[in-house]
Amino acid sequence: MALARNFAALRRSLPVLVVLAALAAPAAPAAAQDSTRTPERPRGTDRQRYIEALQTLGNVYERVFYNYVDDVDADALLEAGINGMMDYLDEHSQYLPPKNYEDLMMSTEGEFGGLGITINIRDHFPTVVSPIEGTPAFLMGIQGGDRIVEIEGESTFDFDSEDAVKLLRGEPGTQVTITIQREGTKEPFPLTITRAVIVVESVPYAFMMGDIGYIRVQSFARTTPEEIRDKIAELRAQNARGLVLDLRWNPGGLLESANGVSELFLDHNELIVYTKGRLRNQNRSYYAEKGRHAAEGLPTVVMINGASASASEIVAAAVQDHDAALVVGKTSYGKGSVQTVFPLSEDSALKLTTAKYYTPSGRSIHKDRHEDDSDLDLTLEPARDGPPDVELDLPRSEKEKFATDSGRVVYGGGGITPDIEVEQPFLGDFEVALERDGALFSFATWWAAYHDVPGDLQVDAPMFVSFKEHLRKREKIEEYLGVYDLKLDDALLDANRAYIEQGIRRELMRHKFGQLAAYQVAIEDDVQLKEVLKLFERARTLDDLLRLAREWESSRVAESGAKDAGAPVVR
Repeated sequence: MALARNFAALRRSLPVLVVLAALAAPAAPAAAQDSTRTPERPRGTDRQRYIEALQTLGNVYERVFYNYVDDVDADALLEAGINGMMDYLDEHSQYLPPKNYEDLMMSTEGEFGGLGITINIRDHFPTVVSPIEGTPAFLMGIQGGDRIVEIEGESTFDFDSEDAVKLLRGEPGTQVTITIQREGTKEPFPLTITRAVIVVESVPYAFMMGDIGYIRVQSFARTTPEEIRDKIAELRAQNARGLVLDLRWNPGGLLESANGVSELFLDHNELIVYTKGRLRNQNRSYYAEKGRHAAEGLPTVVMINGASASASEIVAAAVQDHDAALVVGKTSYGKGSVQTVFPLSEDSALKLTTAKYYTPSGRSIHKDRHEDDSDLDLTLEPARDGPPDVELDLPRSEKEKFATDSGRVVYGGGGITPDIEVEQPFLGDFEVALERDGALFSFATWWAAYHDVPGDLQVDAPMFVSFKEHLRKREKIEEYLGVYDLKLDDALLDANRAYIEQGIRRELMRHKFGQLAAYQVAIEDDVQLKEVLKLFERARTLDDLLRLAREWESSRVAESGAKDAGAPVVR
């Protein structure tokens, strides 16, 4: 194992390392996210403490490995020690063993070798949610709802998603044989599929909502700026008079991607973000190099919420501080720290916090958290997986005030406070249990196998009765409802009929027409998005949007008391 070999070498060469550490060490990284160099060597008394600590670390490892009462796995012992060191730091500093490092590279590069399917575990088996159009799986006729019951002859019963992904992904050009169980087909059938490079779009949806263009951005990869530029051009061609850039539930990504997206909305040489760290070479400023072209003349609203983080916050803050767009939603997560990735070997790395982000007006994006807050999952959308953990935000009156280019008040305190706040209701207990069970998905898979599914489908009374019967046969629905002390009966289902009917339509649209059609159904009752569209009914220009923000802010100040109006503003 690579880790064992690495640490064995470390143990054998420890005296040499200590001497070398005293004599010379590599230079510090030149910039945030520069992963090609190692940290600056300690100096003076710090250097001596570093040498002594390194000796102690090696001694502890050696004593444990050779003297502990039971045999110790060298790799596991090393990884435990490293993770213990990371626990002493902030929640974003992490050791990346081979699997995690591979996932990081895939998420930032936006591509991997595979079949082109999205899977979830449903009723004990990996089940296709949807194939990605144009991929090998799509071209081989894989459908949403297909159960993958075998991979290369091995049963997938009770696989988890990671087990399945490990076998399905591989080098482009290689083949994998899977066995499919499809609703409406008596016997499972095998398919041999040739893997290809699968490009993961960071901008999965862009469409018109009346005369307003809507773009959903789910991550910030290397391709994101170009993807958004292309989507804006497509929406312009459809005569969009305004734009919604939805960054909700977007956990972030690459700094260079955030800069590239910001440039689409800013003028040349406007400051996007700057960083400050312990080392002087971590203090950097980033400016718009190209200037606004794609979004010129399109009044824009950027949507954020408590799960918008990192690169999402950089973009939202840049356009807000320069009065280039209106920011609507709820205060963002506050992940304003810079992580530099230091490769440790060919397949492992260290992701280390080296600086913090500041907005053009001087606000720190970062929000310090207690240890209990570190497990907040930024990747889950309530409409699909239940509500994320919710933090209470400080009232505006208790936050430090800053000023935009035009003098509008914006707020510090960690995270990005929107110009106009709009609440977003989370799912109720029954809705969470229903989504967790996957009953809507399984019902749609069954229904589509035996019925036509028109694009304007509406759920009628017989279909609703069929769903009730289907739900009562589900293996775990009583268990999931029991978590919330709910009992499965007609009264409960009738009380939640509107949500059930929308969920059935969502999953049938996904099965028949793909992810975009499903998403358009899912956002029909999106309260925050509806409010944004109402703003566009009252605003024809960016100045109109900013005027509405001033009016909203004035009303909030009036409600909270005149003392807030006189609070000092940092300029």
